[in-house]
Amino acid sequence: MASAQGRAGRSGSGGFFSGFNFLSSGGPSVGISIGASCVKVVELKKSGKSWQFSKYASSPLQGGVSEHREIIDAGAVSRAILDAMAKAGISTKEVCASVAGSGVIIKTLTVTVADMKELNDQVLWEAEQYIPFDINDVAVDYQILRRLKDNQVEVIVVAVKNDVIEQVRNVMEISKLRMNVLDVEVFALQNCFEMNQDPPANLSVMIADIGAMSTKTIICAEGKPLFTKDAPYGGMMVTREIQRELKLATFLDAESLKVSGNLPQEVADIVSRTSHTLGAELKKSIDYYNASSVGPPVSVLYLSGGASRAPGLAHAISEYVSIPVEFLNPFEKVKPAGKDMSDAFLESIAAEVVVPMGLALRSKDKP
Repeated sequence: MASAQGRAGRSGSGGFFSGFNFLSSGGPSVGISIGASCVKVVELKKSGKSWQFSKYASSPLQGGVSEHREIIDAGAVSRAILDAMAKAGISTKEVCASVAGSGVIIKTLTVTVADMKELNDQVLWEAEQYIPFDINDVAVDYQILRRLKDNQVEVIVVAVKNDVIEQVRNVMEISKLRMNVLDVEVFALQNCFEMNQDPPANLSVMIADIGAMSTKTIICAEGKPLFTKDAPYGGMMVTREIQRELKLATFLDAESLKVSGNLPQEVADIVSRTSHTLGAELKKSIDYYNASSVGPPVSVLYLSGGASRAPGLAHAISEYVSIPVEFLNPFEKVKPAGKDMSDAFLESIAAEVVVPMGLALRSKDKP
């Protein structure tokens, strides 16, 4: 995978962009994903030039994170992290965490520079025109996508609100963990994909991670992120719609119906309708990207995330996007470290470990 070719010197958290560090020191690598409904932790171990999947656990999180993915109860999040790590038997203190939500802005820009030494300052100046926050209130990082004619350089820029970074840092300090890297969740998707798949030549792929409160998408090619989007649509919205239309007493009643193996027709109709809504949104993103000529056309869509396995969802999406739709397999090349992990167990957790696995791949990067 191509490593980041440029860094704006304002991130102060180890850098946001995906990249593997094959020369890192020994010992386990740990990724922590703080979601809207739960915390997930993954531990990987290095075996030669390959990675092995060592440990995983999750812990439910109620009320600790807002719908916009900001941490509103650091104590609750810390307890969930420590609970998940205890369940998994993880003792490593060096981790990679992530940010997502409305406090994260990702933008592709084209800047003109006569001297590449001026790129850092030029990116910061251009980014300020597009970031809806005061430039002094954000950390900025960037990666070169390609060099164009007439001294033009195309870059993808990430801006994260400082208070969002401080929220994550505070939780890690409370949990007595060392945060070596702070990544962005969509780039963790790319990390996990490129570690496990052989990307097609001269074509792009889209990865869509469907979580409880949002759907994160990234389109990448040749190791470079070309398009990203974080949409406020996820599995909880489907559950709420089931509860509302069927007038069920509790959210849990609706969730039980949604995940049941034999869906009642009324529930199947609701799931189908909401699935088609998501399919239409993903198609819009693909059409927008293809029309932008940023990179090669999208050839396949990979799904991940806990809500991606909803009955009929993949089929509904495939009817809209008109390209192959597959489930991202995080264990294609990253194999289990022990013999106590059955194929059935790995299949049951495959959809939900993609982001924390992608983060674990970076946790040994130097800060």
